[in-house]
Amino acid sequence: MSKNYLTIAYQKLQQRLQFGILHSGEDALNDAFCNLWAGQYDPRTEAEGEKLLRAAARNRQISLWREENRHPQTSLENANLVQPPPDTDAKETFLQVKKLIENQLTPLQKDILTRHDINDETYKEIAQALGMQEAAVRMQLSRARNIIRETYKKSKK
Repeated sequence: MSKNYLTIAYQKLQQRLQFGILHSGEDALNDAFCNLWAGQYDPRTEAEGEKLLRAAARNRQISLWREENRHPQTSLENANLVQPPPDTDAKETFLQVKKLIENQLTPLQKDILTRHDINDETYKEIAQALGMQEAAVRMQLSRARNIIRETYKKSKK
C-alpha cells in the first residue's frame, strides 16, 4: 500500500510537467518512477514519495543532459566538405597513397593501419594481438595517418 504514495507523487509531478517542460523531463520522470517502483524504495508518506521521485527524476535528467552533450549530433548540411578536384583520377590517388604507406610507415604502423582500417578490428583487439596498450595503438595509428596526410600534401605541391 505504501507504493501508492509513489504513484500519487508521480501523478502530481506528471501534471506539473505538462506545462512547458521538455520531453526529456517527462522521460526522466518516467524512468525514475519505473526504477523506484521496481526497487526496494518504500515511502511511508506522500511527501517522502515525492521527495524520492523528485531526486531520482533530477538525477535522471542530469544523466540524459550529460549524455546528449557528450555525443552532440551536428548536421552536415552546411559543412565544408573537401572534395577532390574533378580531374583527379581516384585510382591514381589510391596508388599514390598505397605507395606512401609502403615507403613511409614502419612495419608496426602498416600492421595497425591494415588491421584497423581494412580488417575493421577494434583498438582493443589490435592491442591484444600485438601485446600493446590501447593508447599506444591509437597513437601509432594517428602518427601513421599524419605521415600519410603530410607526405601526400607535400607531393601535390
